[in-house]
Amino acid sequence: MAPEPATTQDPDTMDERVSAATRELATFVSRTRTEDLPADVLHESKRCLLDFFGTAIGAVHEEAPTIVARTMQAMGGQPQAAVLGTTARLRATDAALVNGISAHVFDFDDTHIPTILHPTTPLYASGLALAEWRGGTGADLLAAHALGYELSARVSVALYPEHYDIGWHMTGTTGTLGAATASARLLGLSPALMPHALGLAATQAAGHREQFGAMTKSFHAGHAAEAGLLSALLAEGGYVAAPDSLEGRRGMFSVMSTRSTPEDLTSGLGDRWEIFRNGIKPYACGVVTHPPIDSVRSLGSEHGVRPEDVESIELQVHPLVAELTGKTNPLTALEGKFSVQFACSIALIEGTARERQFTDANVVRPDVRSLMSRISVVPSDQVPHEAAIATARLTDGRELTIRVDAATGTPGNRISDEELQEKFHDLVDGILGRERAELLATRVWQVDRATSVADLIAAATPAG
Repeated sequence: MAPEPATTQDPDTMDERVSAATRELATFVSRTRTEDLPADVLHESKRCLLDFFGTAIGAVHEEAPTIVARTMQAMGGQPQAAVLGTTARLRATDAALVNGISAHVFDFDDTHIPTILHPTTPLYASGLALAEWRGGTGADLLAAHALGYELSARVSVALYPEHYDIGWHMTGTTGTLGAATASARLLGLSPALMPHALGLAATQAAGHREQFGAMTKSFHAGHAAEAGLLSALLAEGGYVAAPDSLEGRRGMFSVMSTRSTPEDLTSGLGDRWEIFRNGIKPYACGVVTHPPIDSVRSLGSEHGVRPEDVESIELQVHPLVAELTGKTNPLTALEGKFSVQFACSIALIEGTARERQFTDANVVRPDVRSLMSRISVVPSDQVPHEAAIATARLTDGRELTIRVDAATGTPGNRISDEELQEKFHDLVDGILGRERAELLATRVWQVDRATSVADLIAAATPAG
C-alpha cells in the first residue's frame, strides 16, 4: 500500500520556482508512455539488463558485497528484495545497495562513453528491488531504465568534464539522480513530485575519484542505487526538497562543478537518446584502457606477435588513461584494473582481459611484470578517449603500428547480442549453473511480456 502524500506538498501542482529544464525533464519522465518509447531504445535497455545480471551475479561472492550484505542482514528489516545470485533477501534499499556494489565491483558494467558514467548499475539495482517489493511489469522496468538512463546521462553531459576533473565520480553523483528517476517512474510519481525526488537525490550525490582502485569505488554505485530509491520513496511520502536543487545558486551544478551547460539537459529531449552512446565492456577494467587493450591484442591476433617478441610497446592514449589507470606497480587484482600496463600485458599473454585475468597472482607473475616493463604510455590530447595507437618494436627489427579508433563495445564498434550473452554466461554459469543461466537470459530477452519481475528474480536465484 502506497503511503498517503503529506500535506506539505501538492502532488498535482509543481512549484512555480522549479527551473524550466527540471520541469521539462520531470514531465518527460513522468508522462512519456511506455508504448511511445522507441523499440530500439527498449532493446538497448534489455541489453543493459542482461549485462547487469551478469556483472551483479558474477561478483556476488566477492569481498565487498559480502561484507555489506552481512552487515545489512545483521541490522535486520523486512525481507523485501533479493540479493541476486543468492537466496538472501533484504530490505529493498539494502538489496539495492548490495546489488549495486556487486554489479560494479568487477568494473565490468556498462559505460556512457562521452562522460564515463556507469549508468545501468544504479538504475537496475534500484529498479529491480523496487519492482520486486512494490510490483511492476517487465515493460515498466524497461521504461524506468530507459528514462532514468536519459536523465542521468543528460545531467552528466551538462556537468562533464569539469565535475569529473575536480574529482567527482559520475556513477556516485549523477547515478544517484538516475536511480531516483527510475524509481520515481516505477512508483508513478507525478511531474510535481519528481523534482522532490531529484532534489533528495542531488543532496545525497557523492563519490570521490580518490577511491579508484579501492573497494570503496564500488560502494559509490551501490549507494547511488540505495539513495536514489530512498529519494523516490520519500518524495512519494511527501518529503519536500528545494525547488531548484540542480541549477539553483547553491544547488548541485554550482556546488559540484566549476562549469555546467544546463541547455544539454533538454536539447533534443525525446528525439535524441543518450542510450545509443552506451558502451558494453568486453574487458573487466576501466573503460579508458579498452582502446589500448584492443590495439595490443591486435598485435597478437593479426600479426602473430608473442610477448617474447616484444622489445618495447609505446601506447599513445588520451590523457585520462594515464590519469585513471596509471598504476605501474599494482599489487592486487583490483589495482590491476587501474594499470593500463598490466591490462595490456595480460591481454597479449592470455588473449583477453576478462575477470578471470584480473587476479592477485597474475599481477605479480614474472612474465607479466617483464612485459609491463616494456610498455610505455604517452598521453596525447590529440587522441580521443575511445582511441589508441600502439607502436611495437620487435626483437627481429620490425616495427608495427596499430591504431584503434573505436574500441570494442563502444557505439562505433558494438558487441552483438550474441557476444553480450557470451559475456553473461562467462560470469553467471559458475554461480547459477548453465541451465538456470540460460533460463534467466531467455526471461531477460522476453521481459517486456512479463506481468511482474518475479520470474526474473526466481531465475536469478540459485536452485535449492
